[in-house]
Amino acid sequence: MESIFELLAAEQCTVEPCGSRVTCRPAPAYTDRDYLVEIYGHESAVSRIIDLLHSAGYRWEGSQHYQAVAASDFMSWRRDDINLIVTANPDFARRHRAATHVCKRLNLMVKADRIALFQAVLYGNIEKAPQAGFSREMQEALHADAEKLSAITGYEHRVEFFDADDELLV
Repeated sequence: MESIFELLAAEQCTVEPCGSRVTCRPAPAYTDRDYLVEIYGHESAVSRIIDLLHSAGYRWEGSQHYQAVAASDFMSWRRDDINLIVTANPDFARRHRAATHVCKRLNLMVKADRIALFQAVLYGNIEKAPQAGFSREMQEALHADAEKLSAITGYEHRVEFFDADDELLV
């Protein structure tokens, strides 16, 4: 039996791994395996791919957000731990590859940071990007580490936290 990747390749699709297993080092072990699938061709090619995915046991994940963008940007198809981000829009695919590359280069380990970057690159949604930040416990641990480092080195080490507008938080 052919894998979904072989079937998609036979349909002239480009399939590339993406998501946190690609962008994070070390890669998380218990997450979905995400793939960007770019379809080349017209509506008939998209229809063939939809039929192929459906017959292979994949289900379309269609929240209202996805329904709004499915026609022009992408559709998400899932089976078990495999998530296929399917697009026939070359601009979307290019932006998705760019966002993946930046996440990987910066090794963005915090999911909220990856989401913020993808929202900005894919849709220009800077103000809608979730605000990442450290929990109170993490801030206290970092301050304690800075104090220990100061004691060891004899130099003052401080930790500062900033908000999204680069304002120093106390």
